[in-house]
Amino acid sequence: MDLKTLGRVAHRLAKERKYQEAEEQYILILETNPNDVYALVGIGGLKCKCKAFRQAVSYYQRAREIEQDNKFALLGLGDAYRGLREVGKALEVWLYYLLLRPHDYKVMTRVGDGFRKKEDFDKAKKYYFMALKERPDDPYALIGLGDIYLKEGNDEAALGFFEKLSGDSVVALTSAASIYRKQRKFEKALSYYQRILEINLQDSYALHGKADCLRGMKDYESAIKAWNLAMKRGMNPRIALTRIGDAYLSLKDFEQAETYYTKALTLGYDKYAYLGMARIHARKNKIDKVKEIFSSLIENLPNDLRVAAEFKGFVKKYPRIGEDLPLA
Repeated sequence: MDLKTLGRVAHRLAKERKYQEAEEQYILILETNPNDVYALVGIGGLKCKCKAFRQAVSYYQRAREIEQDNKFALLGLGDAYRGLREVGKALEVWLYYLLLRPHDYKVMTRVGDGFRKKEDFDKAKKYYFMALKERPDDPYALIGLGDIYLKEGNDEAALGFFEKLSGDSVVALTSAASIYRKQRKFEKALSYYQRILEINLQDSYALHGKADCLRGMKDYESAIKAWNLAMKRGMNPRIALTRIGDAYLSLKDFEQAETYYTKALTLGYDKYAYLGMARIHARKNKIDKVKEIFSSLIENLPNDLRVAAEFKGFVKKYPRIGEDLPLA
């Protein structure tokens, strides 16, 4: 076969994910022409797909020694450095690429991502906005900007970017739902979790979020059903059981609440399950049991702000609990 035919065969094999066979075809090309940039870049791409990023770098660098400004060698080299988590080197390559092709929005988002990883948010925003100027609906730029504004505490700005994304972006839907949930806008958050579950019914995180929203809306029975389903779909059972216990406690079904807290505690230490048990014991006027729980919590979590706040609240209602305990 001539070199062009070998190249076409290699490309087809690579698309079929037959990476070893594809590499063999590229090597045949290089045996005839060691300076074939197409083959060097092709093997670099295969190495990236197999996460052999250091080897990929060597092939892309060889390609650039022959053709310094080759588009595919530059793109691949930047991506290989990203795979190696050498963000500075990746940025250097991508920024050079943009000098040659200043309107490539895909590389602009790569640069934005790189600066975001370095927590240089001003530069990251600059490149994300550049990308949006070229393509206003670019999902990676929108997600990147949403994430930055979220980290900066500007929830409303973050929401603006997440809501511009298409309806099937689970990352954006999850982020928007989390923001609304934090704002206690439970009905709005619930609508986003429902959309996620329409895409993937198995999403345990979305089921947990849905349950938490239902609890916030005081629909405890539905919340319990959602947490049970989330547990079946992979949610940490200790956390799910504790949340179900909390829901039964809100329903004043103390027997069921205690049952679920006990189940949770068989799976490991959980301060929220212990706090729930303390509330049940207090309602039953078993103050010694409450004191015993807080003694254990304070010993195991001496600097925990939630435990300290709960303890002080209990001491106000039941001064006896504070006797001999350090946070009294």
